[in-house]
Amino acid sequence: MEIQERRRYFRIKLITKVTLVQDERFHYFYSRDLSVGGVFLETEEPYAIGTELKMEIPLPEVAERIKVKGKVVRRVLPAERQKGNIPGMGVHFTDMSPENQAMLADFIAREMAQE
Repeated sequence: MEIQERRRYFRIKLITKVTLVQDERFHYFYSRDLSVGGVFLETEEPYAIGTELKMEIPLPEVAERIKVKGKVVRRVLPAERQKGNIPGMGVHFTDMSPENQAMLADFIAREMAQE
């Protein structure tokens, strides 16, 4: 049986402190990986699927933070850790300025070229 890859974008491993702004409060999570289409955030208490988020993502050696809106599309609960999974939530980017998208795409391309 062949396993199909569902992802549309190349991902890079990136652990960085992501800021979420929700209900005028700041929440902080660490990313595990990043693509131009989304990010996986590590947390023991992932938000419900469909939750909309505003995020700021710092990138190493990039002056500006990427500002983006996203939606939770996947949850990995702590009980799934025994299967080797990291608890957290997959967030699909839903709204990003063309400038931020270009900065993110350039950063990912540079990181992939170094691998």
